[in-house]
Amino acid sequence: MNNKDSTHGRILVIEDESDLLDAVVSYLNLEGFTADGVSSLGAATNWMRTHQLDVVVLDLGLPDGDGLAWLSGNEQLKNKGVIVTSGRSSPADRIEGARAGADNYLVKPVPLEELGSLLRNMLRRLQTETAQAWTLNQLNWTLQTPAGLRLKLTHSELMLLSRLAEQPGKTVARKDLVNLLGHDPDNYASRRMESLVRRLRNKAEETLNQKLPLETVYTQGYAFASPIVVEAE
Repeated sequence: MNNKDSTHGRILVIEDESDLLDAVVSYLNLEGFTADGVSSLGAATNWMRTHQLDVVVLDLGLPDGDGLAWLSGNEQLKNKGVIVTSGRSSPADRIEGARAGADNYLVKPVPLEELGSLLRNMLRRLQTETAQAWTLNQLNWTLQTPAGLRLKLTHSELMLLSRLAEQPGKTVARKDLVNLLGHDPDNYASRRMESLVRRLRNKAEETLNQKLPLETVYTQGYAFASPIVVEAE
C-alpha cells in the first residue's frame, strides 16, 4: 500500500549509473517523495547551493571523488539523513560508512521498496527531531525556539550561533569565534566575547522567557547544547 501521508521531505539521489538514477528518482517521486538526481559529487555540491534537502542517497562509486570523503567533510549534511548505497559489502566498508556519517548502508542491488521504507522511517525521525529543535534562519537573522518563538539577532550574534550550530553540543574554541568575527585573537580582550554572549543570553531570556542553551566551556570556548537546525533560505 502507498503510504504517502507519511512522506514529506526532499531527497537528493547521487548515482552515476544513468538508468539506475532515473529508476530510483522516478520511483521515489511516484511514492510521494520530492526527489532529484545528480550523477557526480560536483553536481551534488552545486545542487545543494540552491536547494534544501532532508536526506541524501549516496552511491560511493562516483567518477569525481570518494563519496565517503565528500560525506565526512560536508558540514551541510551534519543534520540530514544519509543512506549509502554501494557494491562494497564487507564489515569494514560498513564501519567506514558509519564513521563518515551514514545512517544506513545498503548493498546493491537495493530493492526500491526497501529504500522507500527506510526513507519514510528516517523522515519521521528527522521531523520529530526538528520539532524539538531550535531553528537558526540565516536569511532573516532569527533564532526560533522549539515552541516557535523568535528572537531577532545582530550580525555578530548570527555569526556566533551559525558557527556553534555546525556542531551542536561540541565546544568551539574561543579563538576560532574571535577570528570568525573578524578580530585578532592576540589583541582581542576576552571580556568582549563574554559581553557578546551575556547580552545574547539576557536578550533571549527577556524576549523568549527561557534560557538560551549557549554554554560556556571554561578556558576553552562555547557550545550550543541543544539540537539546532540551520535554514539558509
